Amino acid sequence: MNEKPGVSDRYRMASPWPLFVALGFALSEVGIVLGVFPIAVGGVLLFGGSIAGILTESGYATHLWKTSALIGAGLLVVALVLAFLQGELSTTAALSAVETPNEPGYRLLSRGVSIGLAGVFLVGIGAAQIGRHPAR
Repeated sequence: MNEKPGVSDRYRMASPWPLFVALGFALSEVGIVLGVFPIAVGGVLLFGGSIAGILTESGYATHLWKTSALIGAGLLVVALVLAFLQGELSTTAALSAVETPNEPGYRLLSRGVSIGLAGVFLVGIGAAQIGRHPAR
């Protein structure tokens, strides 16, 4: 007699990633729309890392760290496009955009800086882990 009827090893367990994807998306949207830099960076990091995790778990990607580095590179491209659309590509303008994100001249640039910083973190973490765990 089985103590747990209907539960077996062949049934798939629930994944934690959808919760983190939703939380990361919500935090990144709140941070980007309202111009709150730390929340935007943390939300985009959580969203990008969760997307990499869910792609790896579902079998669409083979390596978590390579996938997170690629997502980070995509975020860097989005950040560069936003900075280009704003017309400011200098470091001083980026720092001013972080300090005053809702100024009329810095709205797109401040959002781009927060997305770009999260992209840099994802690429850096992914590259560091790829070096530690070579492909087999």
